[in-house]
Amino acid sequence: MLHILLVTSAIAAVVAWVVLSAYVLLVQRRRDAARATISAATAALALDEVKALPLGERLDRIRPLLAPVSRELLMHAVAGGRMPAAVCEVVAAYVVERWGLDTLERDAASHETPRGKWRRMTALRVLFHLNSSRRLTLLERALVEADADVASVALALLGESTDPAAAELLIAALKDRRHPPSRVAVHVDRSPQHLAAQLRPLLTDADPLVRRWAATLLGRYRDVLGLERELALVSDDPEPHVRKAAVQSLGRIGESLAGNTALRLLNDPVPFVRAAAARAIAALDRDDLARDVATLLGDRDWFVRFAAKECLESMGPDTWPVLVRLLDDQDRFVRNGAAEVFQNLGLLDSFIVMEAASDAPAAGKIDLLRRIVVAGELRLTDSLFDRVGPALGPRIRQLLADVGLQHVGAA
Repeated sequence: MLHILLVTSAIAAVVAWVVLSAYVLLVQRRRDAARATISAATAALALDEVKALPLGERLDRIRPLLAPVSRELLMHAVAGGRMPAAVCEVVAAYVVERWGLDTLERDAASHETPRGKWRRMTALRVLFHLNSSRRLTLLERALVEADADVASVALALLGESTDPAAAELLIAALKDRRHPPSRVAVHVDRSPQHLAAQLRPLLTDADPLVRRWAATLLGRYRDVLGLERELALVSDDPEPHVRKAAVQSLGRIGESLAGNTALRLLNDPVPFVRAAAARAIAALDRDDLARDVATLLGDRDWFVRFAAKECLESMGPDTWPVLVRLLDDQDRFVRNGAAEVFQNLGLLDSFIVMEAASDAPAAGKIDLLRRIVVAGELRLTDSLFDRVGPALGPRIRQLLADVGLQHVGAA
């Protein structure tokens, strides 16, 4: 009896697998056929003689082709963003003609099931492409609900819109924090609209996170009169992330006031603010502040030291007088940092190749080489000999031995 039951169960499982496989294949074939039909309709609409026709006549061309295609596949095709705009317009018009605008708006208004959620997100995209009169109302409703996926679609569409009302919804979403402000800020930043007027009042918002993102997003508006001064004021904010955002934006849009603000923030009590100030000085091309930035080479925070080195390197070889004075500094971090900047600027290698090839290298330059090697310590020295190779390595080693450095790097 047990044997019979096992055999029966196995047969039932095989039959179920065969039926399921056949169904999956059938669905896939239908989808493939539908996609081929949509491709054919797209190709027909792309013909030059068709593009110039009125919308109604273009609809006549594709109506027979699209009749077998399901609403889901057509909506997916419209919402997918891969169709040319002119083709998308016609297919979207066909969807409305066949199933009605009310059906799309009902789908876009709410959902209860995973399938309904997909339809909702797709309907929102289709209505956006159709420029429906209710599109913003439906997008606003999507924003006030908790579903992150639906909200993401709404934010993305609002970020593409040129409608001022869409911008207002984005700013409101940034303030109410129903969804992460960082996610909202991405779409504010991508907006084709000039949103400085809406963002500037947020610099004094009670919420520090809102102030932070306002300061960050305003960094794209170089043309706004008085914005540099407003951001400079924000650089005194009690919240360090706001100060960081302000100086970063000043680095992108500012001039003299921005440089003075960044200079002050080199002494900020918070390391990431000091690092941001150094990078802002680099972005502003303030080579005259090299000596001030160089003080950060001795910072106790590695991230700040790294930012200072990057800033000095961005200023180019003209910073070498500042670096030379730091090679004998009492602080090991300062000495190491100065030597590393010398190396990364290419000054060390070009100097060595030139002097090593010379029959009578200048004593002052050999002494400078010695100071760089001592300041950079073993890691820099080993890297140096790796770069110059076996042809010049012995010559450099001898030059250093002659000035009292007998053991410099791996032999």
